[in-house]
Order: sequence, then structure tokens, then C-alpha cells
Amino acid sequence: MMEKNKLGKQFHFDNEFWDAPMPCGIIDLYQLGEISCEYGYVIEEHEQYVNEITYVISGSGYSYIDGEEIQLKEGDVLTCAMGRRHSIRASDTDILRFAYIGFRFRSAPDSPDMELLQNCYRQSYTLARDQNDLMFPLIRAINELYAKTDFWPVMLRGYCEQIVIQAARDSRVVHNSPMATDRTNRSVSAEVYKIIQYVDKNIETIGGLREIAHAMGYNYTYLSHVFSRVTGVTLQKYISQKKIERARQLLRYGDFTVTKVAEMLNYESLQSFSKAFRRVMGVTPTVYIQMEKEEDRTIEEKKYEEESEAHRE
Repeated sequence: MMEKNKLGKQFHFDNEFWDAPMPCGIIDLYQLGEISCEYGYVIEEHEQYVNEITYVISGSGYSYIDGEEIQLKEGDVLTCAMGRRHSIRASDTDILRFAYIGFRFRSAPDSPDMELLQNCYRQSYTLARDQNDLMFPLIRAINELYAKTDFWPVMLRGYCEQIVIQAARDSRVVHNSPMATDRTNRSVSAEVYKIIQYVDKNIETIGGLREIAHAMGYNYTYLSHVFSRVTGVTLQKYISQKKIERARQLLRYGDFTVTKVAEMLNYESLQSFSKAFRRVMGVTPTVYIQMEKEEDRTIEEKKYEEESEAHRE
């Protein structure tokens, strides 16, 4: 259970159902909430009565599971199995804010999918980066409990199941399981589509092909080969094109400097970004911005002339 002392907390919204857990689809819900901890605040060690998922909304800190220190930062998804000794400490220099859910599965696994899902929560703990926007269903689930608007139990059930499944998807347990890595029944097109989705979603942070291969559980050589065979372009070229596509959006609509965009898209230097941009667009980022501004001015002038003409008529 969460430590009750208010000292050291900016806020703590806790919903507990220890005496009468709330049925939510495939799980029984025991605890759901959000807490913001001031510098160095400690949630004392306790035994996990339930499985717990912690999502770090902002800041940094440390989790301790059976004495092992685990560093936490924004966007981390930590699962902790019931029966483990667990504590959390905010960083001495950073405020730690996180949402959490405590649950148990309602029944034994009755399918390969449920066996895989429950196996994720038999591990002592898993730590992964959020790949599925887990914060959204967590915050919405908490809101449903407080607002209790029409159909809130149904909505809460859906959000809770989504949280448990998405956290498992993010974990290495799923990526490394025989079920997840068995490609014999998957079409090549489906594999390439998943690669494209991953690239599109993570385009601002992707560093290289080996990073993608590791994150998706593919062999590096296989990933490069199958992508080129299906799409007709190399994966590296596709990544470059998508980065420049994103760069164009940021430069035109985001009000960012060229230097900032290069940094946001994980380029090694401003020079490497400018070179990549020119290779795709034929002009440097600076010239591109000037061209877009000129085009916007032309459109505005044309619009003004049409409005003036219509007014005269």
C-alpha cells in the first residue's frame, strides 16, 4: 500500500479497494491513483499485495524491488509482481510524479494470449519505455473514478484492461517470448507495416537501424532485407525521408529554429541535419523556411485581392 504521510507530497489522489476489489474485465482493481513527490521523498518499503504498474509522468527517481535499485525517468513503465518488497524514492534534485494501478488477474489463463499476458506479471519486475501512450488511459481511468459520469464502470473497465495489456506490450517479456518472435504465421507485409508504424511513431528519437531491430525483436540483417524487398527503398532512406518530413512540419508550423529542429530529430550536428535536408529537399533548411514564408505571403496577397474584388462588386 502507498505511504499515508502527507509530508513531502505536492498532491496524492489515491483510490483504494482493498476490502472489495472492483471487477474490471480481466482484472480485479485494488488501487488506482497519481502522486507528485517532492525532492527526496520516500515511499517506505512494503510488500506488494497486488501486481503494480507505475508510469512516470515527469521527473526522476528510484524504485527498489527486493533491494535492487532501478532508476526511473519520465516515460518509464515499471511493473512489479505481487509478493515483492517494493519502495520508491524521488530524486534529490527532481520532483517525481507518477500514476499507478494495483491489480490481480481474475482467473487463470484460458488461452495462449492470456498465458503470455499473465506471464509478464510473474516477473519480479519489468522496466520499459512507453511505446503506446500509456499515460492517456491511466489518467482517464482516474478521471472516471472521480467524475462517475454515465457508463463510468464500463469506461473504467476498458481503460484498466488497456493499461494492463499496453504495459505488457512494452515489456521485454512480450518481445522475447516464443509467441511474439514466431514469425512463421505472419505475412511479410504485416511485418513491414509494423516497422513503418514504429518508425512513424518514434521518428523524433530514432538513432539507427540496430536500435529499431532491438526494440522490435528483429534480427538486424533480416529487418533491412525484408523492408527493402517489400517497399523498394532501404529502411535507412525511409527513415531519412520521414525525418525530413517531420522537420518540414516543425520548421513551418512549430516556430522552432533550425538548430532546435536538428536537436529534436536526434541529428549529430546542425551540419549533418542541413546536409540530410538538402539531399531530400534540394535546398537547405534556411532557404526552405524563406520559400515557405514567401509562399504564405503570396497566398495572403492573393486572398486579399480576391476579397477586395468581391467587395467592389
